[in-house]
Amino acid sequence: MVEGDCIGCGACDYACPTGALTKTDTFLGTFAIDPYTCDDCARCVARCPVGCIIVDGAWPKCYGHGCPLSSTRLGGFECAVWQRTCQSCGAPMWRQRGEGGWICPRCDLGTNLHCPKERYLKLANAGG
Repeated sequence: MVEGDCIGCGACDYACPTGALTKTDTFLGTFAIDPYTCDDCARCVARCPVGCIIVDGAWPKCYGHGCPLSSTRLGGFECAVWQRTCQSCGAPMWRQRGEGGWICPRCDLGTNLHCPKERYLKLANAGG
């Protein structure tokens, strides 16, 4: 997001289905995107009247390339997109589509699968 261009109208926040946008403490009340809870739907991009939300092409996309749930083998699962995480390992929870019980892909299923955002954010936070 290019903060200098944001007019604080809230159209992006209203359009976001995951609540990934939060109002900042700036004078204009601009918005910040939480990369963990953003599911890459781009609804906010389409709603921004001044075009200040810019999609980063290098950013991992939910259910896109690198996401384990993009495979046909795991296509029946959906992800909580960091809105529900495992209390033991911190991984985002999964469930069978249409079912209610969330499970951890690592602790409950015994997989070594990781969300590509997790790695990307760790690298970004480490400065590399």
